[in-house]
Amino acid sequence: MAPTGSAALMSPKVLLLGLDRPGIAAACEGLGLQPFHHREIYKWMYARRTLDPMAWTNVPKASRALMASRVLSGLPEVVGDQASSDGTRKFLLRLGDGQTVECVYIPDRERRTVCVSSQVGCAMGCTFCLTGKMGLRRNLTPGEILSQFFVLESRTDIAETSYNVVFMGMGEPMANRANLEAALALLEDPEGMAISPRRITVSTSGLAEALEAFAQSPVCPRLSLSLNGARDELRTRLMPINARYSLADLRRVLQNLTRKNRERISLEYVLMGGVNDSEQDARDVARFARGLKVKVNLISFNAAEGLPYQPSTAQATSAFQEVLNRQGITATVRRSRGLDILAACGQLARKHWDEGVSP
Repeated sequence: MAPTGSAALMSPKVLLLGLDRPGIAAACEGLGLQPFHHREIYKWMYARRTLDPMAWTNVPKASRALMASRVLSGLPEVVGDQASSDGTRKFLLRLGDGQTVECVYIPDRERRTVCVSSQVGCAMGCTFCLTGKMGLRRNLTPGEILSQFFVLESRTDIAETSYNVVFMGMGEPMANRANLEAALALLEDPEGMAISPRRITVSTSGLAEALEAFAQSPVCPRLSLSLNGARDELRTRLMPINARYSLADLRRVLQNLTRKNRERISLEYVLMGGVNDSEQDARDVARFARGLKVKVNLISFNAAEGLPYQPSTAQATSAFQEVLNRQGITATVRRSRGLDILAACGQLARKHWDEGVSP
């Protein structure tokens, strides 16, 4: 049983953001509140995005004060805010232990997308990705995942519209699946943050077992697989995780998902000049995708200091797309955003911030 009275006040403070309904009930123990108060607190936190207990006007004032004394309700400190020439903005957030993480706001005409992180750093070691060079520092908690949305909504115009979410920031979401699912449950709950799962995409480098398990979760939204090579030798060279989960393993999982009539899964393919962008590479991708309910997003490699590749030419990109389309595979070319502030795909690594900002 949780401590009550003066003992409760001496207990370590609980992080408010990230608590689900049972967690809120536990945090309220001994405050003299009824279950309907717990439901109202949940709505204040997630539906109304209000984390200050003293602002919960339909909760008794004395209980609010006690609640404020036993929880931590603040958000990460925004220690960096960079704006790209194309309107993209990248935020650097300092977490409670001093670690920092990045998230991105991407406007495109009337459309708004946010790119959020699931870990500080990443252990996958993909050779075309700056985040992979950081190594893994730690997982983000459910509250830290959600805090990115609170910051982005307060700093940009996304709160005024229905926006899209991509878990394509720092980290491998399937390596932090429990915390990801806890955050998604609060994000997708109509009485919570009420973001439709059809507007959320979770990307993975290919942890086959975790992906298959995640696909069974009631909170699983749209899925995306970072492919980047359709021969094991090539993909292992680019993405070391392929040595553990081969293309055959991934195709088996995708086949299982296809049989369950899921909507199309995106195959993300970063085109690197002279590495994975030949017509034979395209035919390999078509062979991998054939019979699966997938679409292919072609992404030009985003160059950055320390990465040993170059983008494909426009001619090679067009030829690659044409091969896929001729073979009946839907393929589109995705335009990178935020290149001038290292906010594009594969560039999030806390680099090029003002000196002293990033620990």
